[in-house]
Amino acid sequence: MRLVPHERMARWAARGLLAPLTAVTGRGELSILGGLGAGLRIDARSFAPWGAQAYAVLTGTHEIQVQQALVRSLRAGAHVWDVGANIGSLSLVAARIVGPGGRVLAIEPDAQCAAAIRRGAALNGLAQLDVLEAAAAGATGRAELVVVRDRLWTRLASVGDHALGEQRVEVATVALDDVEGSPPALVKIDVEGAELEVLAGMTRLLRDERPVVVCEMHGLNAQFCAVMAEAGYAVTNLDGPEPVHEAGVNVHAFCTPR
Repeated sequence: MRLVPHERMARWAARGLLAPLTAVTGRGELSILGGLGAGLRIDARSFAPWGAQAYAVLTGTHEIQVQQALVRSLRAGAHVWDVGANIGSLSLVAARIVGPGGRVLAIEPDAQCAAAIRRGAALNGLAQLDVLEAAAAGATGRAELVVVRDRLWTRLASVGDHALGEQRVEVATVALDDVEGSPPALVKIDVEGAELEVLAGMTRLLRDERPVVVCEMHGLNAQFCAVMAEAGYAVTNLDGPEPVHEAGVNVHAFCTPR
């Protein structure tokens, strides 16, 4: 996985050349080998061995800087919202950190990924991990989702198409201000370019509840930082010394209330 470029692996998978590998890795369970998720299990059906982050997920190094931010920011019993949870690798880590007295809500619109999160919660006995099958957006309702072959990049159609997009489906959307239950201590956001839409739907949450926010950028750095500054948050870069508004795409913003 690590030695072959993702693009080449994806081409091989599309041509059926990885079918023997998929037959081996696509059955039973896989165990995360290291990091904060060491020993956690994922359903093999959820795992694409050719995916862009396959090696990192399996070794426990996927977004390690985000994992460390969770450790620094959370305590046992805390509530976390994982927005754009994909197959739930970080949701599982967060559920381990907050323990049985806490709660992790994975918000994920793709039905296949949402099912993977539910299976992961059951495999690991993490009753504190729940799934809300919806896309976080500026308003609660319905929207189109672009489903990408590597579901890591699935996104709302309002963001635009993707070169590996396979289909468009209609999904439920939810404004985070409308999510019921106890407010989160931390919100992790990874929504492939829809960050500003998510922020538009959580103005009350930011104003009244003041959670820590960890968000992956997708080229909207300056606009994101402006909204967070207006909401009274300090924004730092988890990936390097550059200010987030000047850094490149895919850096992670760590946002704390002033």
